[in-house]
Amino acid sequence: MADVQNLKTFEKVLKENYLPVWNNMLNIEPTPFLAKIKKKTLKSNKIVAAADIGLAGGFGFGEEGMNTPQAGRVRFERFETTAKDMYVDIGISAKAVRLTGSAGAMADALDTEIKGAYAAAKWNVGRSYFGNGSGVLCKVRDATTYSNGVITAYVNDVKMLKEGLTVDLYVKGGTTPDSNGTALRIKSIEHTTTTFTPAVKGDSATAEAEKVYKITLDGASANTSITKATISSGTETGGGFITVQNSYNREITGLGAIFDDNITKIYGVDKASNPYLYPTVIGCDTGGVTNQDITRGLRFAQREKNSDVDMLLCGDDAFDRYVEYLEENKLRVEGRELEGGFKSIKFIFGNKEVDVVNEQFVPDGEMWGIDTSALELHTQEWNFCELQGGGIFNLKENRSEYRALLANYGELICKNPGGCVRFYNCAG
Repeated sequence: MADVQNLKTFEKVLKENYLPVWNNMLNIEPTPFLAKIKKKTLKSNKIVAAADIGLAGGFGFGEEGMNTPQAGRVRFERFETTAKDMYVDIGISAKAVRLTGSAGAMADALDTEIKGAYAAAKWNVGRSYFGNGSGVLCKVRDATTYSNGVITAYVNDVKMLKEGLTVDLYVKGGTTPDSNGTALRIKSIEHTTTTFTPAVKGDSATAEAEKVYKITLDGASANTSITKATISSGTETGGGFITVQNSYNREITGLGAIFDDNITKIYGVDKASNPYLYPTVIGCDTGGVTNQDITRGLRFAQREKNSDVDMLLCGDDAFDRYVEYLEENKLRVEGRELEGGFKSIKFIFGNKEVDVVNEQFVPDGEMWGIDTSALELHTQEWNFCELQGGGIFNLKENRSEYRALLANYGELICKNPGGCVRFYNCAG
């Protein structure tokens, strides 16, 4: 009976004390632009948005006695997508439930688990807003499996990887994870590159040395079939890759879908047949990004794409180089506080202030310009999956652990993808 009562107390504390704060912070903390964009309550699995294109065509000059202009309504494109499922699993050991005999001990047990779950949700949700919807975190160049179940893998990037993350490993040409490559935990990440010659380079028998990162993955079965021959070839189209568990092609349509030319459709509309969907692209010179580059990109987006870019999201190297540029040229820098505790550099374009912020999930040498008024987050509040009359906690099968599952559904929509601006070579 003590177990039942303790679980009921856990449940009450989670719902009344933690959940409201969780919902509020996840709408602000993952990234600076969240506080500025529109939030819409998700009411259906299908999300439809109307994006206007260009000007109305009903204007014309004339003279007395001549025909007046014909009406020409604004052209609209129908964007359609579906809500994506998001889940967070919170576990409390049966031992902790039974032995939690005081309010203080109970608070400590809950606080530890909730903080860990929130950190995982914040990081993954924030990352997905910059992804392209595929869920691919990195390309795998090669791997070696050891008898103790630990895989050593060489990958092209670690920006979207984190120790402790549970991931799936896909081999060359795979559309489903390798049979022994599911639910692997990232054990360690080496954040400095190493020179490595993969067993196979692309589809060629001639391997070339390249700069890669080394990671280790734990949880592979002892008789895993993952080998160098199957995992090699980390090309954009046919190589091995890593995703968050069960997430391949199931993630939010992030900003990366706008800027990635390998994504041929966005919100159900073909990019090649509708060039207005492509963002403005500005290449910076060898010295890195300047105020003149930014002005040029924002001016084109405003005049040609009807976009009022009000935020520049900078990769790490791009942000650092821009700060250096401002210091070297003794340019006045004014910052301001944004909601969520973020700080920005203020850039003046015309009569408007543009926030320049550092974003860890933007490619290192790039800046992405967005018009936050064109972005909408369609979502519900996070809530617990609850059995009818049975509460939110369930004992896991074959495990001495109780599970509470948080769920939410949502999607990010940009109503003017072509109004975004991609600056590249920003670090020189």
